[in-house]
Amino acid sequence: MANFIKLEDSPMFQNQISFLENTTNELKDRCQTLYKGSKKFMTALGEAFNGDNSFADSLEAFGGGQDDPISVSIGGPIVSKFINAFRELANYKEMLLSQVEHLLVDRLMHFMTVDLQDVKESRQQFSKAKYVYDQAREKFVSLKKNTRGDIVVELEEDLQNSKSSFERRRFDLATALMNIEAKKKYEFLESISAIMDAHLRYFKLGYDLLSQLEPFIHQVLTYAQQSKELANVEQDKLEKRIQEFRTQAEIDTLRVSNNIEPSTNAGSIQVVGMNLDKSVEPLMLSSIEGEVQTIKQGYLLKRSSSRGDWKRRFFVLDSRGSLYYYRNKGIKPMGYHHQHTGSAGDSSGVFAKFRARHSRSLSFNEGTLGSSTVDLRASTIKLDTEDTDLRLCFRILTPLKTYTLQAENGVDRMDWVNKITAVIVSLLNSHIQQQHVEIPRPPPNVTSPNSHGTSEIEQTGYRAEPISSLLRKIPGNDVCAECSAVEPDWASLNLGILLCIECSGVHRNLGVHISKVRSLTLDVKVWEPSIVELFCTLGNAYCNSIWEGLLLKNESVDEPKATSTSVPKPCAKDVISLKEKYIHAKYVDKLLIIKDALQPGDPPNLTNIWQAVKTDNIQEVYRLLAISEINIGLVECDCEC
Repeated sequence: MANFIKLEDSPMFQNQISFLENTTNELKDRCQTLYKGSKKFMTALGEAFNGDNSFADSLEAFGGGQDDPISVSIGGPIVSKFINAFRELANYKEMLLSQVEHLLVDRLMHFMTVDLQDVKESRQQFSKAKYVYDQAREKFVSLKKNTRGDIVVELEEDLQNSKSSFERRRFDLATALMNIEAKKKYEFLESISAIMDAHLRYFKLGYDLLSQLEPFIHQVLTYAQQSKELANVEQDKLEKRIQEFRTQAEIDTLRVSNNIEPSTNAGSIQVVGMNLDKSVEPLMLSSIEGEVQTIKQGYLLKRSSSRGDWKRRFFVLDSRGSLYYYRNKGIKPMGYHHQHTGSAGDSSGVFAKFRARHSRSLSFNEGTLGSSTVDLRASTIKLDTEDTDLRLCFRILTPLKTYTLQAENGVDRMDWVNKITAVIVSLLNSHIQQQHVEIPRPPPNVTSPNSHGTSEIEQTGYRAEPISSLLRKIPGNDVCAECSAVEPDWASLNLGILLCIECSGVHRNLGVHISKVRSLTLDVKVWEPSIVELFCTLGNAYCNSIWEGLLLKNESVDEPKATSTSVPKPCAKDVISLKEKYIHAKYVDKLLIIKDALQPGDPPNLTNIWQAVKTDNIQEVYRLLAISEINIGLVECDCEC
């Protein structure tokens, strides 16, 4: 070090001491500024950590992981995985906060409270020793010649002691200042570099976590998009049903209002067959075949037989001749106290679990309702009541009980009376015994023969096994068409190939004009018989023989895979960037296809395609479309994708 080359107490030495003290004081001010900034940084990290946990807590309270209808309907079983990810990210942030505290703040505080404080204390002791030395020296040099010898010896001894103390404190101060000068060269760089390394590890942990979560995120986004499309379809259907309901209600009102209301003289009994509703008899006959339909339903006021008060009840009259009414017993929370058991081989079990629970949560919970049945087989209807001032009432007289009911208006009352009367007539005249027997329906995978015939797939009942199992039996479909990952559960509809989830994400980024990606397990509506039959005709092995023709040719003659016209085929463990490069070259640039060399007089490609279509040669059509110069959707789907 250039400082303190000469250690004599000289003006040069004192000047160096003064210079180093000034720089140390300035460094102290800067350390205080850095310390304040570091504390604010720690506070921000702490708030971010608390914010992540608070968000995860609120998300969990909102519906994640809770087994109730609201949580299930908003995706709670799926969101739980994201909640765990947020908590893990918060833990990483807490680790970063701890490292900032120990590597920067604590070391900075030690530097300020120990090293800089040591300089301050050394300076104070040096100043005190210098003062004592100056006093002793002044006393000693001021002695007279005639001073007694013992006094001279005493003052000389004090001078030597004070000088020795002064020299020791002078060197202590120099050592403390040089310690500061030395630490300036590595202390701060070491701390800040350690903080940057902590940030590097923090972001790397977050990247690794989210990279592992990326396929699941894509699955959730796909499922959410499908749910959105399905919700729009259901909304349209609901609006259509509402419109049909309103139209039918207006028609019924007009039809009933045109009927002549029968006499309501006291004590008269409604004559059976008067104003019969002609639409009831066909519905009653349909129940013989096991098809139960609702003839009329709606609210009526029912008078209690015990207290005499009126209760509003919902009545339903069906084609089996049953009239029953519901009373609400109170809404009870619909919990799920059992676990959903899905197929162990289903890669999207979390979605299957969510769909099953969601379907149960949307289903009508009849457990909250109590119903009672009115026996109409030996009943009659009377249009008066004991209360002569109530003009909208009618009574149903059964052998066991009399039901006094009141409609909301005269038209509704006459419609109820006419339909119930028609049901009573049908029950008395027809002696329907089969209406209470439920005829079992054939399984969904069994189709009755028709004049148009059925495809081979429909005849074999391919729906009896999962689509994924069926399609994986096709040659080459047991592995991904791109990276050979086992058990692919995604497909490209217009390319006719099966893909793993990672390669399906790359295909999705190509655009639907090149590859239309769908799931084997989630997109159940896609897999119509015609689509499945087409996949059975193609398969990964055949499709890759077209798209990877050059690779297969090079392999057959033991040439290296990487040529001027090809790129290496990735494997399942390769990074996503290699797969993206390969898939883009394969389908967008078409670098691996062996194209036909057209000779003079050969028909153009479109003519060949048309000839293949006329001969129903699907594989040849596929090949010709693939080698064409433009990107053409090889397969189009008319179902709701």
